[in-house]
Amino acid sequence: MTWLLMDMGNSRCKAVVSDGRSLNWLARFHWDNQEFDATHWLNQFHQIKQEFPEIAQIVISSVSSDERKALVAKWGMQVFSRAPVFASSDDLFDSEHKDLINSYDEPLALGVDRWLAMIGAFERTDIAFAVLDAGTAITLDLVDKEGKHLGGHIVPGAKLMQKALFGDTGKIAFGAKLDPSKANKEQWLGVNSLQAVELGTYHAALGYLTSCLERLQGHYEIEKLYVCGGDGALMMHQVSLPKNLEWIDCPELVLEGLFYQYKNL
Repeated sequence: MTWLLMDMGNSRCKAVVSDGRSLNWLARFHWDNQEFDATHWLNQFHQIKQEFPEIAQIVISSVSSDERKALVAKWGMQVFSRAPVFASSDDLFDSEHKDLINSYDEPLALGVDRWLAMIGAFERTDIAFAVLDAGTAITLDLVDKEGKHLGGHIVPGAKLMQKALFGDTGKIAFGAKLDPSKANKEQWLGVNSLQAVELGTYHAALGYLTSCLERLQGHYEIEKLYVCGGDGALMMHQVSLPKNLEWIDCPELVLEGLFYQYKNL
């Protein structure tokens, strides 16, 4: 029985095909959302359908609007004749070894991508851990050794900070763009306004991350940090780790959590 698992982010979509029994994906797909253009999305679905004509279930993690989720649901029915199940956060996740407990007073208010990433990490370890998801926004969540979610942060990622600056100060976006490969110790200062914003916001995000890493180890005694999101691994390579803190690159952590939450659907 093949399942299509999808992680719809703000700008990109990741999808995997699962046999419904394990994390050994049968195939991986990814695409830019392209403002949810119908032709673009239908092409992606038809490509998956061509390789896997018998999709038994579609399960989706989405931070998109209800309107966009309705569009994707319509396309799912059109191509696969299956109504997708959209994941939601819950008050707890009942694992085989212990429960992961949501700290929010209103569990549904916790972003589903954060909840699923925690589930994915929770199934990987039995000690206290943290999850860093660095995409359009940067989120950080902590879980203690008993499985209780202690809470977290949501801060704008570098690109979101840039967008805010460019939107409010139109003339600032002037000059040649930075070579992304040099957005590190090779080039610390911008030589035009556009580069100054790019580097400044990037290092603001790194500064936030550095302060968090020190507290994770010193105050919460976290030993494992699970990292996902498009900028996660890149950022981690630019900071110094406190002693006894290990980070693990898990680009499909949300999809792993999606599998575990709905494997008995």
